[in-house]
Amino acid sequence: MARRMTLRLHVIHDGHGWRAFDADGGSVVLDGVEGRFLPVLPEQAEVTLLVLPIELLLVRTFTLPLAHPRFIDTEILGQELDERAGIESDAWWLVWQAGKTDDAVAGLVIGMPEAWREEIDADPQWRQVQAVLVDAETHLARFLPSATTEDTLAILDVDAEGVFLGVCRQGIWQGMRRLKRTADMDAMAEDCRRSLQAMGWPDDGVALGRVDRDLSGALGLAQWRGEVLHDALPPRVTHDLAAEHCKLDFRHDRWAVRDASGLRQWLRPLVLAAGMLIIWVAMAAYQLHQLSARADAYREQIVQAFHRGLPDEPVMIDALAQLRKAAGSSAGSSEFAAWLQQLAAINRAYKAMPWQMQELEWRDGVVKMAGKADSLEKLNRLRALLEKESGHRVELADTDLSGKTVHFRMRWQ
Repeated sequence: MARRMTLRLHVIHDGHGWRAFDADGGSVVLDGVEGRFLPVLPEQAEVTLLVLPIELLLVRTFTLPLAHPRFIDTEILGQELDERAGIESDAWWLVWQAGKTDDAVAGLVIGMPEAWREEIDADPQWRQVQAVLVDAETHLARFLPSATTEDTLAILDVDAEGVFLGVCRQGIWQGMRRLKRTADMDAMAEDCRRSLQAMGWPDDGVALGRVDRDLSGALGLAQWRGEVLHDALPPRVTHDLAAEHCKLDFRHDRWAVRDASGLRQWLRPLVLAAGMLIIWVAMAAYQLHQLSARADAYREQIVQAFHRGLPDEPVMIDALAQLRKAAGSSAGSSEFAAWLQQLAAINRAYKAMPWQMQELEWRDGVVKMAGKADSLEKLNRLRALLEKESGHRVELADTDLSGKTVHFRMRWQ
């Protein structure tokens, strides 16, 4: 049996219902389902582009006291929407565009209901949609490349049912809107002017795009640099929208498209794992260097102790064996043997629970030690461990809790 080809569609909502367009330019009206945002797709169909109507979306401008637009994220914008307009940010999945002003960043944020996003993720035919765009931007953004030097531009695109309009300042959208066509063209033109003014466009500013002859006459734009249509107006929904110019794509951040095939989906985890491995190797090398330096210092201390304890024996072959022999045969062997026992007890305690030793002194049968522990709890455990290993009661002479570590002095005999 021949395998059926996957049908890849562009799905667009015209404000009333859904239409799907295939690669050959064919279109079909999609049936809706009660209680669902998504329409029913044909079998073996996948959606590559989803275009949402701006009338059903949240559209707001914002100004934030940040040094650069890269510091903006969903949480910051959500808090701004909540504080300024009482909008529950958890109910919206946001996309935004912003630019730097004199002492802040400003731009436009558009939100789609979070319930729509969840519904898309739950449907196998929809979840791999490559881009989720706003229809107002797909209509308006294609007129921007012809004029990038102007400060503030009004963009209009008319169709048989109404007009998309927006204002762009230095490449950053200041607002977007859709107005329905009315029989009273003067009233419609007045609504257009007021909307553009509310977005920050001056009456004598430059305007681009596409309008029909009637709307052009009613608007009376002083600096119109676009196209005036004299024939039948196009429908609102077209399948050749210039999506390559769009910057407001809802598929971003944690909702970015994940390629299920190949290694692309594993690239970021592999990079993070490689970074962690490099850090671990560096830390291990640093610890090895520290231990090597500490071992050299211990060896030097042993050599010095050997020559102090056995000044008449210049050759050191086995320091511990020679010290034990001397301890059993010399007059002061009992005291020296006791000191070796205490050293062995300290060594056993250190192996069980390391700490940072700063001073160690043996005089007249009394051991005095100073060091640092990570916490007071660890210091108490160290004291108990030393009492167990040495067989003596260990006293804390002094503790200092002023820093991140605990400085201590203790003694026993």
